[in-house]
Amino acid sequence: MSAADTGERAGVLAAAERGAAALGVEFPLVQAGMGGIAGPALAAAVSGAGALGTVALYKGDRALVVELIGDTARRTTRTFGVNLIPEVSGRLLREQIDALIEAADRQLVLNSYGLPPEAEARRVLAAGHRLLVQVGTPGDAAAAAALGAHAVVLQGTEAGGHHLGDRPLDELLAAYDQEVPALVSGAVTDGAGLLAALRAGAGGALCGTVFVTTAESAAHDDYKRAVVAATGADTLITDRFSIGWPGRPHRVLRGPVTDTPEPPPATLIAWTTVMGVRRPVPRGSAAAPTVEAEGQIDAMARYAGLGTGRITAVEPAGRVVARFRDEFRAALAGDPPAVPASAGPAHPSERT
Repeated sequence: MSAADTGERAGVLAAAERGAAALGVEFPLVQAGMGGIAGPALAAAVSGAGALGTVALYKGDRALVVELIGDTARRTTRTFGVNLIPEVSGRLLREQIDALIEAADRQLVLNSYGLPPEAEARRVLAAGHRLLVQVGTPGDAAAAAALGAHAVVLQGTEAGGHHLGDRPLDELLAAYDQEVPALVSGAVTDGAGLLAALRAGAGGALCGTVFVTTAESAAHDDYKRAVVAATGADTLITDRFSIGWPGRPHRVLRGPVTDTPEPPPATLIAWTTVMGVRRPVPRGSAAAPTVEAEGQIDAMARYAGLGTGRITAVEPAGRVVARFRDEFRAALAGDPPAVPASAGPAHPSERT
């Protein structure tokens, strides 16, 4: 190994260690907090394997937040994260953070989708917890760092789910100039992809789609099977699943809602359970299909990113994390990948 190669390897390992330290975990990989999908079982399995698992709180009230955090804590002794969405939770946000501080039996990571209010960020930090903020623009990245975030997630348009900006990851990383580590979100599904992100200047990755298809995920089985069967070319960015969460474009699997010239009517297509209450799902709802959904699953919002083509099976979350670590080490050592795969086009322009 040449001196240049040795130096690059040392630099990559230092970036990974810095990213992991910012999160309080062994390995700089974060499981995304996907509403309805990321429950205590998934979060605990990921954290137990040495990465950062995240339980999604979505619009949960104080009692539910306390229950979810307590359930996750009973399943793992490791650090885990809780995902809050300030723009969706609205007035509930303060109540949710009250519950987080009340229920925590260890240092947690508040994973905020978008910038949290400054006062709430200060409360989380003052209580001794870590702050991870997801952003989609350079300006929001600077604002997140100014809030005291331990790390910032740069979400590119390659990512599945709702988007915080309209730039691909390479542009966001090139523009990033903050001191705190930057994690990337978008199309990273294996250890080789994580290594590529670290070489480009990141300190880790936040991944969602690859954890949708885990055994512990609360995604509907039909949703899991559709992700496994799809490629990146089977996804697109649309605004057709905006009921309940307007104003954010989102990357999803193509289906009957996206593939019509005009948006189809918002008629009832399914039923699901939200916070213990059985609720109807209209066509165009932002709700993802969970195990409790019944009806036209393929017409619901099946969020998926451009890395979908590299996901080939449903497997335990701990095995996914272990595979990431093994592939990362192998790629760093220069070993060829076991199975070459294509994720589809890098930045498809089609929008519906």
